[in-house]
Amino acid sequence: MKRCSSVNFFSSCKVEGESWHRIEKDLYLGSSYFSSAYVDVQRKKEEELKPDDKVILDIVVGRLDPSGKKGEGDERWDAKPEGIWVKSSAKRHASDEKTVVTDVDVLFGPDAVDPREGWEVKDTGLLLGSGEAHQPRLSIRRGSHSAPTKPVLHIGENGKFKILQVADLHLSTGVGDCRDAMPADGSKCEADTRTLEFIGKMLDEEKPDLVVLSGDQVNGDTAKDAQTVWSQFLLVMTAFDCMVGNF
Repeated sequence: MKRCSSVNFFSSCKVEGESWHRIEKDLYLGSSYFSSAYVDVQRKKEEELKPDDKVILDIVVGRLDPSGKKGEGDERWDAKPEGIWVKSSAKRHASDEKTVVTDVDVLFGPDAVDPREGWEVKDTGLLLGSGEAHQPRLSIRRGSHSAPTKPVLHIGENGKFKILQVADLHLSTGVGDCRDAMPADGSKCEADTRTLEFIGKMLDEEKPDLVVLSGDQVNGDTAKDAQTVWSQFLLVMTAFDCMVGNF
């Protein structure tokens, strides 16, 4: 992870070398006037690995050293900035394992989810102190990537084809704030959580063959990271056997 400041001439966010790849998301989501931070990862194909290269087996976030577990052999945990711990192995055959980390992404908020197959979001956010709503979280993918199977539209045995239109959800990065209806007990209202629960109930009751998203699903002012917003929505969609179309 690399942090840089606009007022410090010795601070640079330049990516190191051609083999390094930057996840183009400011971990502060633009909320800091003078500072920004990014996650850089180094990618290599298996045939490009050198004898001294290490394969990443796991990534965790926390203040405590996760090392000391039995049976890890030549595997080791290395501390990185902002509470990131990387578990690596010098064994070349480790790159053949389905559990090896092959990609890293960044999502935001305490409710961050990743519906993509093979991906998992780390429970704890990076130790940046950027606030609960926009807390950056790492999502990692294990194993090789395979393209998802595209469903085929078809009319049911009853001769019907049901379409559910979804519009104007205005989802935010994080749980969102309620502007109108509030909980009767006066508790904190998480607007997006209530919205997604409602959509889930509608999908469960209506069981549509196709869901059409007809606009304004992402709230421009409060959705600082559109991918995080869509990941929440798509997680609800993947629980049901229906196609999603964006018009």
